[in-house]
Amino acid sequence: MPITHVENQYLISRGRVYFDPFDASGNLTGERDIGNCPGVTITISTDKAEHFSSQTGLREKDGSWIIQVNRTGTLTCDNFSPANAALWLSGTQQIKSQTATPVADEARSVLKGRQYQLGATTANPLGVRNVTAVTVKSDDGLTTYTAGTDYNVDLETGRVQILEGGTIANGTVKFGYTPVAGSFESVKSGAASELQGALRIVSDNATGGNRDWYMPKVTLSPDGDLALIAEGTDVTQISFGLEVLKSANAEAIYCDGRPVA
Repeated sequence: MPITHVENQYLISRGRVYFDPFDASGNLTGERDIGNCPGVTITISTDKAEHFSSQTGLREKDGSWIIQVNRTGTLTCDNFSPANAALWLSGTQQIKSQTATPVADEARSVLKGRQYQLGATTANPLGVRNVTAVTVKSDDGLTTYTAGTDYNVDLETGRVQILEGGTIANGTVKFGYTPVAGSFESVKSGAASELQGALRIVSDNATGGNRDWYMPKVTLSPDGDLALIAEGTDVTQISFGLEVLKSANAEAIYCDGRPVA
């Protein structure tokens, strides 16, 4: 009989990534689909304690023991959803509402040639978008300036440009406008530098048997660059540093195949 060789199992890995964040008490809150992740990697490194014999002139190693294991990695995602943006910014996601309440006298100090965001306040630094009925008046309200001659306006972004050649002098003016009523998603950064929870990968491999991975306790740390403006057509990606931890009552990593009927 000829020798039977091992059949190689080649793997081109694909799959879906789910993150289940802990609440303040360390309880899981439910898995959230992260979306398309072009790369999830795990790197394992170990530290050893070594012993050398002193019984002969040549000092020789006669013992070596692994005493520490570190499991780290990276998670790269190109699904730039508001939820993922909040995750990367260690911040919060919320739904904001804008009401169609007319504003008649929003006083602003302006300079010729500059642009100004309507509705910008300390509480709402991005201001309002999608506005109608924009007016610009003098501080005393006696002069109404002319759009296209004294100022330009972008209704969608809620921005006003004071024209160099117009009659608006440097100083205080009053903006008037009416926001369009509607709701929109808002994300802002927070103070947390890392997030903890469980990580699950449900495989759907291009080739090779599907094996699902589960890590009961991981730390995600936002890492790398975010291209707010970029030349070219590459899809924007966000990345996280990944640290796999050993929880009290479970192993650090599980990897299971699937039963066949």
